[in-house]
Amino acid sequence: MKKYRLTAFSLLLFLFCSCGEEKIENSGNEGLVPAVPSGIVLTEAGNDFLSFSWEASENATSYAWKLLKGMTLVKDGSSTECAVNVNGLEEGCSYSFAVRACRGEKLSAYSPLFEATTQKSEGGENPNPGPEPGPDPIEDVYEKMMIPAAEEDGIARAFPGAEGGGMYVTGGRGGKVYHVTTLEDSSSEGSFRYAVNQKGPRTIVFDVAGTITLNSPLQIKNGDLTIAGQTAPGDGICIKGRYTNITANNIIIRFIRFRLGDEDPNVSDSDDAIWGRYCNDIILDHCSMSWCIDECASFYANENFTMQWCILAESLRSSVHSKGDHGYGGIWGGSNASFHHNMLAHHDSRNPRFDHPHIYEDHNTVPNRGVIDYRNNVVYDWGSNSSYGGEGYGAGKGTGINMVGNCYKPGPSSTDRKYFMDAYGVYAKCSSCGSNIEEGYPLMYMSDNLHSKYADISADNALGIYWHNGEAHANYGITADKPFAVKGPSGESCKVTTHSSSQTLRQVCDWAGASLSRDAVDRRVAEHALNGSGKIIDCVSSTSGKVSVADEYGFTWPLLRASDEQKAIAATDSDGDGIPDYYEALFGLDSKDANDAKAISLDKNGRYTNLEMYLHYLVKEIVAGGNEGGSYQTLD
Repeated sequence: MKKYRLTAFSLLLFLFCSCGEEKIENSGNEGLVPAVPSGIVLTEAGNDFLSFSWEASENATSYAWKLLKGMTLVKDGSSTECAVNVNGLEEGCSYSFAVRACRGEKLSAYSPLFEATTQKSEGGENPNPGPEPGPDPIEDVYEKMMIPAAEEDGIARAFPGAEGGGMYVTGGRGGKVYHVTTLEDSSSEGSFRYAVNQKGPRTIVFDVAGTITLNSPLQIKNGDLTIAGQTAPGDGICIKGRYTNITANNIIIRFIRFRLGDEDPNVSDSDDAIWGRYCNDIILDHCSMSWCIDECASFYANENFTMQWCILAESLRSSVHSKGDHGYGGIWGGSNASFHHNMLAHHDSRNPRFDHPHIYEDHNTVPNRGVIDYRNNVVYDWGSNSSYGGEGYGAGKGTGINMVGNCYKPGPSSTDRKYFMDAYGVYAKCSSCGSNIEEGYPLMYMSDNLHSKYADISADNALGIYWHNGEAHANYGITADKPFAVKGPSGESCKVTTHSSSQTLRQVCDWAGASLSRDAVDRRVAEHALNGSGKIIDCVSSTSGKVSVADEYGFTWPLLRASDEQKAIAATDSDGDGIPDYYEALFGLDSKDANDAKAISLDKNGRYTNLEMYLHYLVKEIVAGGNEGGSYQTLD
């Protein structure tokens, strides 16, 4: 028996779990959701048992734990102590452990999976049984990658776990790698802006953790780009100060925070945290957007688009907008456009606003307006309105909106809105075309949407459409009897893991946003949605007479840090190919051969480059956790 035995990967996960956590101060609220446990340690390992301990979680009264082999549940249980001994295991076998904190019915998200291995006996009945065939290195590494079983069809996605209209985006696949080595915003090599501004297929990886303060808007104008925020060590990356705008095609952005703020004197009325329109082939995955002047994230008039597993929260209602009160979630639309497993929380309106023809530069020539698939999203604590608009979706053949498995939950800021969709048949504010432009109501497929306050519209979703402009408009009172198809750029079927509406809140709160290392903002918002607390925010910094982030929560931008060990692992990449030496050794690659990142040797099915497999490996548990309990559905 050997005590305190940790694998190298277990040590890496421990360092990840224990770095840079910021506590949210909770005072006297017995209903608060407890914090996610951290600091997991393997205290002892035997031939048939593993012992774990962890740091106490704020507001926790007990803990629920689980042990998995691969993604199969082996054991689970509960404990009132910050320790557990798990018996009856196989010797010499690798397991994954996770724990969540409990307070009555209030549950935190599970901790990141922590890997540990039982000891293997020396000797036995036959001490010299002869050599046994070892595991196939490729098979062994491939199994550790945990590619979703539903995706074992030989078809490459943008990445394992990419779904919806943008699932076939290629981004920077096979191209150059640019390392971000500084948090400074400049045009010099090593900066994020420098890497974004390059041309040709490319992947951006991060050797640093922290907040990048933009000195001017960031225009993503050159396509064929992958921004891999999950490569940042420790607490990850945040972009603040000015907006980010996508004007290019074929873009993948993952695990980045876009928190605009109102401190820069040059921010203006139209500033979103991130936005884009008139583009093709874009996927945003596990990003966090907040503190915008206009909308947190507006994406419409795009084709083959996905926004998945993102948190859009705390738009600024009373900041520097010339119209006064504002603070909106987003304008969403497009053709073959998917919005799934996102959270919209603490916005006054546009939760979302489905786009209309007159938002375009030429309303008579409307590009990229077809099918929207809006699925398993959480809308929490809207102010004056939740979801609305959609004029004209349904005016053309094959156009419409799928609204499936979403969860609507009013909060402390919410006005009473007994609907899922405030549908518009007329647009009344077109400055160049006059008013009351007839477009017709959107044609909608409604299924399994949940309103936490109104059981009747949850039971019959057709009752959850408010026909804003009365009866005298096309499609009034009509809903589609089958979902609209979402297709890829060459007509391929698109797919989405779909959860029941009763699962949606928990899944999104557990896994959405830049969740590889959640910052205090996302933790707070997820807790608000779970326990029905929080409020709409006016501004970031303390301002007399306004509700500010600083006054409400005692801090603004969280400090994003990484330990020395984490930084060393991320930055030590001898051949500069984007895969750190630590992982090259783990995967059996050559840290002195820059070409092996572009090779396809780790994926036995020949779809993803070794660099892409590494990028997935970093977040494999998050992808698996998000998919758990869902049904992989074709959007035909």
